[in-house]
Amino acid sequence: MYVAAENAHPHRLQLERDNAWLQNILRGIWNRYFNDSSLVNTIRVSFGPAWKARLGLITLSEDQKTTYIEINGLLRLPVVPEFVVNVTIAHELVHYIHGFGSPLPRRYKYPHRGGIVKHELLRRGMELEYRQYDAWVYNHWYEFYDSLVRTNQDVRPASAEASA
Repeated sequence: MYVAAENAHPHRLQLERDNAWLQNILRGIWNRYFNDSSLVNTIRVSFGPAWKARLGLITLSEDQKTTYIEINGLLRLPVVPEFVVNVTIAHELVHYIHGFGSPLPRRYKYPHRGGIVKHELLRRGMELEYRQYDAWVYNHWYEFYDSLVRTNQDVRPASAEASA
C-alpha cells in the first residue's frame, strides 16, 4: 500500500505533504469558511507527532502573538484523504474562534461540550466533508495507526531525520 522512496531507509515512506502545503490548506479553509471571523494574531500550522488519539492540537504563544496548530504527523501521508486534513484544521480553527488557543474571548467554558465544534463546522457549510471525515476516522483511523506502528514505519520527513 505504501511505496518507499528510492534509495531510502526501508521504513521511510515517500512523503508528498509538508508544512507549506498545510499552511495553504489553512489559508483556503479560513477564506472559505471562517472569513467572517476575527483573525487577531498569526496562525502557524505544522505537522506534529504521530498521535494515536489526537488528530490536531492548538496552542497560544505566551506573548499571544502566535497561535500554533499541530496536525497529526500521519496525516502527511497521501493515503489519508485530504478531507481528513481539511476537517482537522477546521476543527482547530473552531477552537480558535471560540477563544481556545487564541487571544479571542472564550465563548464557552469547555471546548467540546455539547458537540459545539461539530455544530460550528456544519453551520459553516462543511457538512459533506465532516461526514466523510467522521466515517473515515471511525472506520479506518485505528487500523491505519496500528498498521504503521506494527511495521514500525517512520513518517517523519527526510529533513526531520537529520535533526533527530
